[in-house]
Amino acid sequence: MGNPVQALRALQDIDKDLFRVNAELERLPAELARREAILENAAQAIEAKKQLLMESQAKVREHEDSVDTRNQRIRKLERETMNNPDISIVEACRYEIKSLKRQNDEEEREQLTHMETIERTKLEIEKFGERLEEERGVFAEFKASVEEEIAQARARKEELEAQRKGRLSDDIDAQVLELYERLLAARGGEALAMLDGGVCQACYMQVPPNLAIQLAHGDRVIQCSSCDRIMYLP
Repeated sequence: MGNPVQALRALQDIDKDLFRVNAELERLPAELARREAILENAAQAIEAKKQLLMESQAKVREHEDSVDTRNQRIRKLERETMNNPDISIVEACRYEIKSLKRQNDEEEREQLTHMETIERTKLEIEKFGERLEEERGVFAEFKASVEEEIAQARARKEELEAQRKGRLSDDIDAQVLELYERLLAARGGEALAMLDGGVCQACYMQVPPNLAIQLAHGDRVIQCSSCDRIMYLP
């Protein structure tokens, strides 16, 4: 049985690259999904503005219908005031006419507000729509680039995994390999650390002298007392 740390060092260089590749394979699709979600949110915002536009247009039509209905009533009342000799009826008609005209004035002011909203919303839809189309073009280029990067990363991962399989050694027992792989995940792909001058070169903490002596024997796996990485000598 050889030195297990030496066998692990043979794996470490591959595993550092493999860790970076796996990180890219997580990051790239996540970034693609994030940007796609931004575009989807923008498209939904435009749809919301289109809905607002339709509601405002419907309100304008309602106001127009209400004003037309009142105007018809006003004309009818005006005819009644001209043909009716009863002064009380005439006064009642005139009072109702004034009330209807006030309602029309209020209705027309509301209608004007809705028309302003319509014009503003149309401009926003046009502006946001143009920007969305530009962003979709940029995203299409970004997506093509990312998909190419993902394909390259997957090919690199397969290559590294094949290399790793060839580097696995009988000098590494199952428990040591499990410890090493657990540290890989916990320490960002850096499971090993060089001990130089009694200092761990990963966390830069002083290691107790007895651990350094044990490491020098070369027959055991010694971990840093601070960061838990498996140590080796220069």
